[in-house]
Amino acid sequence: MITLVIFTEVSREAHFDVTDNEKVYPLKKISEQRLEDRLLFHMVLDQKIPLYRDYWVVCPDGSRIPLKTGAVVRTKEFDELFAYDKCDLGAAYSPERTIFKLWAPTASSVRLKLFTSSSTAFEYPMNREDKGVWSAELEGDHHLHEYTFLVRVNHSVNEAVDPYAKGVTVNGTRGVIVDMDKTHPPGWDETAMLPPIKKTDSLIYEVHVRDFSIHPLSGIQYKGKFMGFTESGTTGSGPFSTGLDYLSSLGITHVQILPVNDYGSIDELKADTEYNWGYDPLHFNVPEGSYATDPTDPVTRIREFKTLIAALHNKGLRVIMDVVYNHVFIRETSDFEKIVPGYYFRFDYGGNPVNGTGVGNDTASERYMMRKFMLDSVLYWKSEYQVDGFRFDLMGIHDIDTMNLLFTKLSSEDPSIFLLGEGWKMDTWLDEDQKACIDSAVRMPGISFFNDRFRDHVKGNIFNEAQGGFINGNAAMLGGLFENVSGNSGDHGLFKTPGQSINYIECHDNHTLWDRLKILHPQEDESVLRRRHLLGTALALFSQGVPFIHAGQEFFRTKQGDGNSYRSGDLINRLDWERRAKFAADVQYVQELIRIRQRHPAFRMDHPADIAAHMSLLGELPDGVFGVILKSVEEMDAWQDIVLLFNGHLEEKYVSLPEPGKWRVIAEDMEVKEDGLYETEAGKLLLPPLGFTMAVQDSL
Repeated sequence: MITLVIFTEVSREAHFDVTDNEKVYPLKKISEQRLEDRLLFHMVLDQKIPLYRDYWVVCPDGSRIPLKTGAVVRTKEFDELFAYDKCDLGAAYSPERTIFKLWAPTASSVRLKLFTSSSTAFEYPMNREDKGVWSAELEGDHHLHEYTFLVRVNHSVNEAVDPYAKGVTVNGTRGVIVDMDKTHPPGWDETAMLPPIKKTDSLIYEVHVRDFSIHPLSGIQYKGKFMGFTESGTTGSGPFSTGLDYLSSLGITHVQILPVNDYGSIDELKADTEYNWGYDPLHFNVPEGSYATDPTDPVTRIREFKTLIAALHNKGLRVIMDVVYNHVFIRETSDFEKIVPGYYFRFDYGGNPVNGTGVGNDTASERYMMRKFMLDSVLYWKSEYQVDGFRFDLMGIHDIDTMNLLFTKLSSEDPSIFLLGEGWKMDTWLDEDQKACIDSAVRMPGISFFNDRFRDHVKGNIFNEAQGGFINGNAAMLGGLFENVSGNSGDHGLFKTPGQSINYIECHDNHTLWDRLKILHPQEDESVLRRRHLLGTALALFSQGVPFIHAGQEFFRTKQGDGNSYRSGDLINRLDWERRAKFAADVQYVQELIRIRQRHPAFRMDHPADIAAHMSLLGELPDGVFGVILKSVEEMDAWQDIVLLFNGHLEEKYVSLPEPGKWRVIAEDMEVKEDGLYETEAGKLLLPPLGFTMAVQDSL
């Protein structure tokens, strides 16, 4: 189909042709459409023509209009015709030669532009091969040579950076050929290989690279950089550890890092004065230069990110990358759009870009080569950087088939790979039953989801600042709390297994829990707010599923009331290591709770049937008290029965224990001791206000 948009009067019988300067192809009009100031002729050719030539429409008066490819690239037929399944796109380096391959099926020509210095460049024609792939091979060692592609498409030449580039110049203006063997830090080959781990044995800790170390009292030398994660023996105020040692002391298993691929909102030459979370991807397969000690050296950013991963692995900590494949920084200037205009993004029937992400563009994961790019990208990060998982930003933009494919391929490489994402239903141009959202979680059993139902029941709806959750004294939230605390899985659950539920009450988005509590309880004393806060953390830690902690949550992180701090700077976003020292007792309390969870399998059940058999809601509890019992768990745990009680009231409450006999109280009133704080046979417990209590009976 060819659509002519005509702004002048023309006869309905006017004749139009298409030419490539060699042949003439007659056009046949099949329909017309009158709009306010234009006339649309919808026309067809009576034969197929190659898409990779320059064509013009010849008008009745002999004038010519450039013919551009449009929605044809978004058809099923186009995908079937040009789907390329080999894993060799990009620049394949060896000391003897470098082979370049670029998928550009609608281009009429492609030239490789190779820079042998910052100002000296040579151009080489590329050859068109099968499936719209263009290739060139250059002899010699081209390590650190810069390159771009000159793509002639739709009658103009676009200079584009290779979407598969493994290295880039400062601010990503050019791709860089890299000998990846020269990017390995010392000891990379001996980096600790961590043993497989079940999802329900995991505990995720989310942190931003710059936030982690930028505080003046972090004790860390490489402030705001990848290398800030590699320093041992650092302390802040007093004797308290910071940085890497602090992470390893918490008892977490995974460190989830906000986006570290090259992003567009920061001038890498002004990294010390600019700030962003990084959810505006520029180059998907290259580490961000602002986190490197030298952003002008393409190798440095790669080596230093690998050094970060090695340092965490050597401490027994796995790394989850926060990845943003759902959109690009600026669609119109993106390399995707320069190379194959209109293909990689979603458009509505009127040809307008879809904006379900809210940032101006949605990528089209359902198209073969966008899906392939996502797959190639995550496999590259896995194989080259040895990352242990991926967190997908706005995963509801993507389609179910793509997410399942990513899990299948990644898990064949690493059975314990951890994939999780934001599963909200997004307003994008994709069939509702194809969206990778939380309501379809049972169709994606390998993917975990941020459980916003858990979050809202515990702390309140984030879109309604006046509505509190259970820890704010809202007894109305008790009704749905058990299904979330019990993993919300099984035949009638939201998830297929509890490992799909990411139990969180705070993340980088929206207000921190501390700031939310101060909004809801502006007159409350700090000691009361701390109790509410820790009550929520205890709920997250002892619910079935996967606990998730936002960095600094354990010492009541505040962003001074800023509910969207993605570019608010260091003073708002930095981890306050002085606060860690101030609330050292609270940090220790959370650490002890984590140790209890990690030592007792009853809190980490992996199968819905086991949860159903052993976990139930306690009845006859006082108003505002939530309680569960894990009963007869001695086959999986050192304890036989476990009672968890959460008092959402400002007053003490008496609770009757469900079974007669001797009970050991493990946690009560901000104290934790695995051997027991005390024993009781009284049959009743006095719950502290806004307190978490755990009591157990030992196996006989």
